[in-house]
Amino acid sequence: MRPEDIVRSGPNQYICKEGILKDLASYLEGFHSPVVVTGHKSFQAFLYYTNLPSHVQVIQSDRYSSDTTVKAIAVSASHADVIIGIGGGVILDTAKSVADRLNIEVITIPTVVGTCAASTPLSVIYDDNGSFIRVDYHKRSSYLTLVDPEFLLTSPIDYFKSGIGDTLAKWYEAEAIIRNNINNDLFSIMVQTGLNNSSFLKAILLEESINAIQSLETKTISSSVTKVLEAVITLAGTVGGYGGRHGRMAGAHAIHNGLSFIEETHSILHGQKVAYGILVQLILENRTEEVVDLLPFYHDLGFPTNFEELGIIHNQEQAMKLIAAHAIKSEESLQLMGSYSKRDVIEAIKKLESLFLKK
Repeated sequence: MRPEDIVRSGPNQYICKEGILKDLASYLEGFHSPVVVTGHKSFQAFLYYTNLPSHVQVIQSDRYSSDTTVKAIAVSASHADVIIGIGGGVILDTAKSVADRLNIEVITIPTVVGTCAASTPLSVIYDDNGSFIRVDYHKRSSYLTLVDPEFLLTSPIDYFKSGIGDTLAKWYEAEAIIRNNINNDLFSIMVQTGLNNSSFLKAILLEESINAIQSLETKTISSSVTKVLEAVITLAGTVGGYGGRHGRMAGAHAIHNGLSFIEETHSILHGQKVAYGILVQLILENRTEEVVDLLPFYHDLGFPTNFEELGIIHNQEQAMKLIAAHAIKSEESLQLMGSYSKRDVIEAIKKLESLFLKK
């Protein structure tokens, strides 16, 4: 069986509680050689909020979650009996890959509300320049995932918005995969559970995101903040966890992966590019009305709706061809929702551009 078809419901242990990171030492009992894998900005934010036990080694990296990075950190952490990832999606994916390589447990601590990386047993692997290569599925889920709303209240709002975009795609991608396939195995209880969770996620995001962002701007804990951050960090992972490959990625992420080969977009956050991918996916499916319905939400959150807002100003035709060439590859997730040609993808992007979807 393919690893992406195995049901993996989430972390082995999950705690979402204000102030929980200040008790981190108590969760490290039983481990003798913990090693933290973190970034520079993320670790600085962590230390501003709380401290690490003195015996914990820290390895910092600001590089992509590439094979080169993972191998180098694994060598430096070869003595570890647990890896503690503290950071955003790239750092957490790196930490999970290091732990998998060393065959040890991993603890994940998100410092931004950007992706579901803290709760998923997989890592997105890029090359050293940030271009997408593959998704690795790991032997273990996280030993423990700690989510501290009080700590995350000070996280960057741009990442919070990006997490909303990435999570919104869960519904559009899972629904498209299931709707466009007639195989009976797609209608198992587990797949339906993943689809139901994606519908719940969409409702939470559309109803609570604006209030959550307002709370974040005033550094105020609210039910909207907690709902959205748990939706993004943890519940989002259950869509693919229960649905397997039928609930993980489809057209939106295939477009994102194609965008990763365009240098101008490297400064655009993951969820922002996935949000743009949702629009291209909908047009590919001739669902332009749904694109129009999403516009007010996209404008409120500042999601990109065209090339200009993605930073692609020059050589747009070439960019379209590059995105499309990658998105239609046989190993890409677009194939899970139907058969599309390079021309189909290019025409969908052009149609989106023609709608002049600007703020």
